[in-house]
Amino acid sequence: MADANLDTIVLQECLDRWRAGEREAADELLRMARVRLEKLARRMTRSFPNVRCMVDEEDILQSSLMRFLRTLQTLCPTSTRDFFNLAAVHIRRELLDLARRNRYTRTIQLESADSGITSPPEPTAPDDNDPESERWVRFHEAVENLPVEEREVVGLVFYHGWKQDKIAELFQVDERTIRRRWASACQRLRQLTGTFPE
Repeated sequence: MADANLDTIVLQECLDRWRAGEREAADELLRMARVRLEKLARRMTRSFPNVRCMVDEEDILQSSLMRFLRTLQTLCPTSTRDFFNLAAVHIRRELLDLARRNRYTRTIQLESADSGITSPPEPTAPDDNDPESERWVRFHEAVENLPVEEREVVGLVFYHGWKQDKIAELFQVDERTIRRRWASACQRLRQLTGTFPE
């Protein structure tokens, strides 16, 4: 659920003030959504083990919010639901970029080691050839490519921890519709990634 003091009207007022040049409005908006965004970033980061051990969750959230604020300059979410879904997209993209960067850095280090070039020791990180890390990266990339309705359901269940009955209430549809979207998304994700994380 959205933070109690952040409803669609307050969201729109803050966005309008921020676009008009009032910097404090963006700070106010993020302050009202902070608890929910922190929880979302923490939950999403858990499924990126190769990033989690290298980057602090607070840094991930901060970088994601910078991306998010740039997007809010041109894209206006029409509800708090859209606002938090868009935030989840940016957190997921930040995590995917960090996972790719970590994989690239490890590849460069391995190539340097093979050529006899020495570099300062890096902190211990999981093996990026680990099938578990690769599986998570594929999974999160696949979520990005789901149809919108399925992506929203997966986002709310997997990243936000919502129950299907609450999602049905939010979307104002029958719970069977949500179960159908969830089942369809799971099937697509299995096809795209070869598995679906439990």
